[in-house]
Amino acid sequence: MALVLAVGMPSAAVRAQAAPEDAAREFGAAMRRNDWPAAARIMHPEALRQLRDLFQPIVSAPGMEALQSQMFEVQSLAEFARLPDTVLFARFLKNSIRQQEGMAEALRSATITPLGHVPQGGDTMLVVSRISMSVSGVAIRDFEVVPFVRYQGRWRGLLKTDITNMAAMFRRALSARS
Repeated sequence: MALVLAVGMPSAAVRAQAAPEDAAREFGAAMRRNDWPAAARIMHPEALRQLRDLFQPIVSAPGMEALQSQMFEVQSLAEFARLPDTVLFARFLKNSIRQQEGMAEALRSATITPLGHVPQGGDTMLVVSRISMSVSGVAIRDFEVVPFVRYQGRWRGLLKTDITNMAAMFRRALSARS
């Protein structure tokens, strides 16, 4: 119950955003802290719903009970359906990171620096950030592009294409099994 309450409360940083880079900084800080509920609170409600819609057919497929548990910590489709979208997203992040050996620790040491943004259209901006981290003693430097959109006066994250692509690959694999 505490997780549900924590996810539903907006953070001070979300309320104080002036630019999409501010939202990217807050999202990066939440990722560094491995604070998945805080990361979920920065997401746009439609992106949270989209994650559920992307994975619903996958976790509903016969034989996918282990995925329900591994990715979303649920034991049934009814439990999946009852979870608030923010909790579902937070669990997805946590478990996706957990499955990559050393990634949670690497994120704790990561430096995420927003460099600027590029308009994508309408109120949507693509924030370009530089990421530096150490994974098993190896220095990793990369750039990331994350979409943010204005929603009720605040910048909110949208799903990156790697999440939507992963869901599409799961669905394709499931249809090949049928």
